[in-house]
Amino acid sequence: MQKENRKIISKKLQPLDLLFLLRPPMLIPVWTFFLAGYWRANSRFGAHLVIFAKENLFPNSNFWISFVSYSLLLGSIYIVNQIVDRETDRLNNKLFLIPLKIVSVRLAVILSILFFAISFFIIIRFNVLYLIFYFLSLFIGLCYSLPPMRFKGRAIIDIISNAIGYGVLAFGIGWFTSKDFSLKLILFSLPYFFATASVFAISTILDEKGDRKDGAHTTAVKFGSATTRRIGFFSLILSLISAIFLKDVLMIITATLSLPLAYFAMIKEDRKFLTLFMRGGSYILIILIGLLFPWYLILLVFIYIISKFYYRYRFGINYPELLEKDKDS
Repeated sequence: MQKENRKIISKKLQPLDLLFLLRPPMLIPVWTFFLAGYWRANSRFGAHLVIFAKENLFPNSNFWISFVSYSLLLGSIYIVNQIVDRETDRLNNKLFLIPLKIVSVRLAVILSILFFAISFFIIIRFNVLYLIFYFLSLFIGLCYSLPPMRFKGRAIIDIISNAIGYGVLAFGIGWFTSKDFSLKLILFSLPYFFATASVFAISTILDEKGDRKDGAHTTAVKFGSATTRRIGFFSLILSLISAIFLKDVLMIITATLSLPLAYFAMIKEDRKFLTLFMRGGSYILIILIGLLFPWYLILLVFIYIISKFYYRYRFGINYPELLEKDKDS
């Protein structure tokens, strides 16, 4: 009877399997930097956080086209990452759909191509510079996991590729959704570039054990925990300095509140301080973005609830524990 019930539940969850192949929780940082870029492009001086601004409450159709398209693009890249890493994920007992053969490799490939095709089709009318950032996102996303480039396994390049991917490209796509290209885009992206570098440097320490076992030469594997923690701390300092110089109140608040967490992550060897900085710093920025775009908070609550439900009934675990499981493996 129990076996039959599991089969029934499994069939009912199949539509959600396809949704979670896109890894919605992984899209949260993408959305956050996208919205930061959109906000910065529309913020005259960057020195004020205008809550409930009409353009943020009710974005135009171009905004939603860009938002959905970029989400599908990154989702298709995440599927490729899962296909490439399926054996490693299986050995590390990571709860992903492809290693467990809930979704076949063939179907995953088809869906990745389909999501990319839909994504490109709906933004093809956007300007050339938007498309350049779009394809740069695709290039870095694929090179991140695909051999021989495999940026995720190369010291320093792993940090830089993430910092560019989130802090410059996702930020830039958000900017282009509202404004044309300006050199200010590159300048204004600097606090976000360094903030991403800071958080990702720390993440390589949390992944060090698994990466070393897999033969990946990440920043933490090559330079060790102490040096990598210093990279994380001083990257955040650079984020704060550039934010002050550029009068970016969003990143001034985020970096200032995150600095004590980054400091303790640097001087303490306890893993919990690393996790506290990564989560705390990220949550601060997400909450601030949510205050600027209240509908985004609703989306995040929805993602949390559906993720909790899905991972509970598909894998028998509490959703937040998945994050720790991935880091510990």
